[in-house]
Amino acid sequence: MTPIDRIDLVERDVQSHAKTITEFTAVITQIKTDAAIQEVKDGYTNERLTRIELRLNAVYRLGWWLFAAFGSSFVALVANFVFKGGLYLAK
Repeated sequence: MTPIDRIDLVERDVQSHAKTITEFTAVITQIKTDAAIQEVKDGYTNERLTRIELRLNAVYRLGWWLFAAFGSSFVALVANFVFKGGLYLAK
């Protein structure tokens, strides 16, 4: 093998490696871009989930207050019924 053949072989290897490095760089750039996009989407998703949790907690608190109001009204109704004579059936 002559020195010129060796130089041509080395140049082809360098070009091949440069092409491979360029492709890898493009793939890495795309991966980084996709990761950044996913991070932003995750941030929005977490924000939405937090808002949903707050709304569900508000509904839960409202339900608890409704239950407390109707439950205490029922207890007061039963107590009133009992104190007024209830089911007294004597003649």
